[in-house]
Amino acid sequence: MEDATQKIRDTLKQWISFDDEERELRKQIKVLKEKKNENSSKILEFMRINEVDNFALEGSGIGNISRSVRTSRPALKRNVIRTQLLLQFADQPQRVAEVLRAIEGIPEGGEDMSVGGTQRELLVRRLPREKKTMPI
Repeated sequence: MEDATQKIRDTLKQWISFDDEERELRKQIKVLKEKKNENSSKILEFMRINEVDNFALEGSGIGNISRSVRTSRPALKRNVIRTQLLLQFADQPQRVAEVLRAIEGIPEGGEDMSVGGTQRELLVRRLPREKKTMPI
């Protein structure tokens, strides 16, 4: 019985040690991400000002860094769907009510942002694919 107790104590100590190490690594990763984001904004600004969309990096296996702009539209809100259904099917209010009851998972309320969208600039590094070789 004492042997099992000692084993679990050792296992717990190890687990705590691993957990502490993991937490420390997460802190380091957070610092690295912050530094990377600072540099990313500088690179994006340079690329935007100079109208550059791609940096081809010299060296083997380094790849390239590219800039892309994406526009994303927010999800439709329940009141927008309801209004459009009532406008399109004004002569069939019973059908509109059935359709609205059938639609699930759309949160009630919230600000209507269905018009417009959000633009995000992304900085992406693409590495060349490794060639898989099989020994003969």
